Amino acid sequence: MKFGDMPYERITYEEIEQRCRGLIEKMKAAESHGEAMEAVRGLYALQSDMTPIELCYERHNMNVNDEFYSAEQDYYDEIGPKITELFSEFDRLLLDSPFRTELENTLGAQAFRIMENGQRSFDSRLVPLLHEENSLMEQYNKVMSNLTADWNGKKVKPSTMAAELTSGDRETRRLAALAVSAAWEEKRGEIEEIYRGLVDNRNRQAKALGMKSYSELSCCLKNRIGYGLNEISDFRERVKKQIVPLNEFLTEHRKKRLGLDKLRFYDGVYFKDGNPLPLGGTEYCLGKTREMYHAMSEETAEFIDFILDNELCDAEIRDGKRDGGYMSYLEKYRAPFIFANFDGTSENAYIMCHEGGHAFQAYLKRNEEIRHKAQFTSESAETHAMAMESFAAPYMELFFGERAEDYRRMHLESAVRLIVSECQQDEFQQLVYDNPDMTSDEHNALWAKLSKEYFPSMDLSGNDNLERGCGWQRIQHNFFWAFYTVDYALAQICALEYYRWMESDKDAAWNSYLDFCRRTGGDSFPNLAKAAGLDDPFAEKTLRELAEWVRKRPAYRD
Repeated sequence: MKFGDMPYERITYEEIEQRCRGLIEKMKAAESHGEAMEAVRGLYALQSDMTPIELCYERHNMNVNDEFYSAEQDYYDEIGPKITELFSEFDRLLLDSPFRTELENTLGAQAFRIMENGQRSFDSRLVPLLHEENSLMEQYNKVMSNLTADWNGKKVKPSTMAAELTSGDRETRRLAALAVSAAWEEKRGEIEEIYRGLVDNRNRQAKALGMKSYSELSCCLKNRIGYGLNEISDFRERVKKQIVPLNEFLTEHRKKRLGLDKLRFYDGVYFKDGNPLPLGGTEYCLGKTREMYHAMSEETAEFIDFILDNELCDAEIRDGKRDGGYMSYLEKYRAPFIFANFDGTSENAYIMCHEGGHAFQAYLKRNEEIRHKAQFTSESAETHAMAMESFAAPYMELFFGERAEDYRRMHLESAVRLIVSECQQDEFQQLVYDNPDMTSDEHNALWAKLSKEYFPSMDLSGNDNLERGCGWQRIQHNFFWAFYTVDYALAQICALEYYRWMESDKDAAWNSYLDFCRRTGGDSFPNLAKAAGLDDPFAEKTLRELAEWVRKRPAYRD
């Protein structure tokens, strides 16, 4: 069914509660593994019938100013914590079931580890706090989605200015970057107030559960299975030791290419004539996306036809549309959905590789009868996405023609930079949540300090907003998905491993990737990486060898 034809009708909390209570009673009364599984399958049916919640979320994000879907989203934000409470009660019965051994064999041990984290991270006392958190996140969503910059006498969304920000003309880049910063500066006080509220709220959630801070709670919420805060802290230090110098090395090469003695805050370009641009607009890029996935494999060909034929991708930028991109899943239709904002830059191709990787894995698991085995943790999910970027690299001529090699070089350098950036964000968040009395000025000062540690050669002078340390305010994850960003860094390590592997044995690398995607839901991220034949993404040896591989590539030999 095409996305636009999917009917919407509000599903009420009363309906969900009635059905879930019935399943809870059925689970309590179960006298065998088979009867317990009947209740589990009933839960799957309920989750399928809750698809209107996800459908509303997508249509609300397509236009946050649409009054109907805005009101519907407010309703779901209100009942969301109570739904979590119901499902938590059902999970508790699964964990305590006299048939747990048989249930683990059916649903998978990973599902039970995730349920155990769910129990540690939720309590009915959190419901009012979760309501408050949802309200604060929606406030940021509306600020961000309606943000406008003054450009050439017009009010425009900053997300539509990507072409100017990556122009080959340096003065255009400078003026565009200042216009965007002025837009964020105008909303700075409002954004800082929202963030202080979120930090306070989330730490109160942690304290209610007997934890020191939200940093500790995040390990349960993010299902850090097989590692925790200590391992993440060690990983960040290894990134500082191995990847930060690599990024500085690549930055020096970029400066030479651009003929500049210093990269300024407005030099978000990789080549003198600007970053490579796709050869056509939205329809062109979607058509080339289909060609790429058809050329890649039988599995990806079937997948992309399903997505595009059913219009399961919203790619156009519009006023009032939420920024960014993501993949979501419409359970009733077993359909991945790609939300994107094509801005006329290389992002048009990148996002269909990244979000396409998410959607491809969801498509591979769409017919999994045991829906618990279709669950994923975020670092595994980002490996699906970022590795797909690597496998897509040989097909970039479709989008960029003669500048395909420029895109591949830019993408590799951006991937290294991303590892550094995401670790900076993670350290920032941990320090903020572990020190809840910090003021907004101290948040900004902390970001400025960390920027100098992770990006030593960055020059922000002349941009008061960025120089003050307000760059973190533009990053959605700090508001919507706290502590998510280190998952990108870990996944990018795996993706670079696949890139290196692909160059020596493409078939073996691709088969490993397919296996990784299909195994997801059945094991933890560290175990999935090991089973796929990847080196340990946390290990300094892995980071050092990847850094050496990048440095020795022909493009960087002096």
